[in-house]
Amino acid sequence: MKLFLVIALGIIASFGLTLLAEFFWFSSGAKTIWHVYPQFFCIPMIVGAGVGFAARRKAVLAAALSLAPWAVWLVVGVNAGHSTTSRWATTIALVSVYFAVGVGAAVLVGRRMGRSVVKSNQSPSQEHA
Repeated sequence: MKLFLVIALGIIASFGLTLLAEFFWFSSGAKTIWHVYPQFFCIPMIVGAGVGFAARRKAVLAAALSLAPWAVWLVVGVNAGHSTTSRWATTIALVSVYFAVGVGAAVLVGRRMGRSVVKSNQSPSQEHA
């Protein structure tokens, strides 16, 4: 049940952070011709780290399931109405890197938090053994 909740919150966070990033991007007046904006690199890192913190042992699964709907939506949303193969391939490659960064952040945070929990549960006599 906890894993399901973590995944649901990860999905909500990924879409919520995307909406927030786009709101700030468009309201700042910085208009560019980019199709996938650079601030999207931070979204999977934040979501992946949060999911990794919450689901320590199953961080990879939780991060992958949390970021998958966002990644699919980003690829389809950016390429809606465009039929060029190169644009689809570029977007898929870029979003795959984003996805991998998010899962990697979850793995790093999950492992780090798992180690700190194990160390804090050890008695002082076991530390020096």
